[in-house]
Amino acid sequence: MNDIFSVLPDLGNFLVGYVTLTGVCSLRLFMVMFIFPPTADGLLQGVVRNAIVVLFSSYIAYGQPIAFIQTLRGITLIEVGLREALIGVALGYAASIVFWVAEGAGTYIDDLTGYNNVQVMNPSRSEQATPTATLLMQIASVAFWALGGMTFLLGTLYESYHWWPLTSSGPSMSNVLESFVLQQTDSLMQTIAKLAAPMMFILLLIDFGFGFASKSASKLDLMTLSQPVKGAVTVLMLALFVGVFVDQVKEQITLSGLTAEMRALSGGHQGKPD
Repeated sequence: MNDIFSVLPDLGNFLVGYVTLTGVCSLRLFMVMFIFPPTADGLLQGVVRNAIVVLFSSYIAYGQPIAFIQTLRGITLIEVGLREALIGVALGYAASIVFWVAEGAGTYIDDLTGYNNVQVMNPSRSEQATPTATLLMQIASVAFWALGGMTFLLGTLYESYHWWPLTSSGPSMSNVLESFVLQQTDSLMQTIAKLAAPMMFILLLIDFGFGFASKSASKLDLMTLSQPVKGAVTVLMLALFVGVFVDQVKEQITLSGLTAEMRALSGGHQGKPD
């Protein structure tokens, strides 16, 4: 009996260490799911999302060496936690680009049609957005789940532990994040412009047409008719545009190329153990 009680303190320390390790391993996936629009608060509530994070992160914690658990103290714990959170932010940012592109293109279209003052509740993020932006965001989110994008997202997450293990210091975070943010921000704005350009061009032609018509018939206030016409044309174009959008960005929505992108970001670097 005394031997059993003498083992209990060691068992308690082991359980505390394993819970700490599981929490550290959960940071990477938690940050991804916190940023990623299809797994935002409006779609996955906090308790459900946290349970999913702990479930999939427990496999990572199970594969860590016992010696690493003993090093999770003080400054080392803070350093590893911050590093894991930053890696999760990078993964979540890269995975969310195509969804922000869809929302940004919808906002551009609503600005040009004159419906930017109409705000509806975006159910995926519990905030207000323009109607077309909300529609395109929801279409992208549905396509992500329907096309099996979560499988690729988890594959990229687990692959990230291969090129940047939990026990490795990895490359310089400041240099990686600086180049990553600049590259992804440029790509985001360029893709929004390219995606919205065809519809914006047609809507501008409608504005020019009504402008010339109202100039030749000055007694008729034709410009007041341009907004409903642009709204009707936008609805018609969206009906044709949605299928093309999903087909063109299918690879980005399902995140099938995210693994290679993040591996290139790390420079194929295999971090040396701390």
